[in-house]
Amino acid sequence: MADYYLDSFVGVADGTKFPPDRADGRKVGAKQSSIFGAKVAAQALANGDRLFLGRLRAGDILRNIIVISDTTLGTTTLSIGPAGTPAKYANARTMTVVDTPTSIGPRGTAAVLAPLTVDEDIWATLGVGGIAGGINLSIELEICSVK
Repeated sequence: MADYYLDSFVGVADGTKFPPDRADGRKVGAKQSSIFGAKVAAQALANGDRLFLGRLRAGDILRNIIVISDTTLGTTTLSIGPAGTPAKYANARTMTVVDTPTSIGPRGTAAVLAPLTVDEDIWATLGVGGIAGGINLSIELEICSVK
């Protein structure tokens, strides 16, 4: 039976380098922080609208996107990412559970990306439908970085 290592430990703990490399502090022993906010009360959002979620800084890695709503969003989809790649972290995810924190990302392709080299504004883009003004919706971005 063979032993394998996560990419974070190749050259660090696998014995392939002497002396071993130091682990990337953005991945191993990283500090976690978050950006949290809620949709403005009574504000309705329509298909195609965007909601600014925050800014990831160079060196950050997005580890989780948590959505909580007091009402099902039905067929409305949420895509999460920067303006140039709006589905980079989440692609057309629906939110039908109520009052339950639900992770909708990051996508597998985004989860393995290296830490950002430049700042990145993160947006939620609505698809298919909208979100009524009376719905309480909050979104949290969990971020890892060297702090």
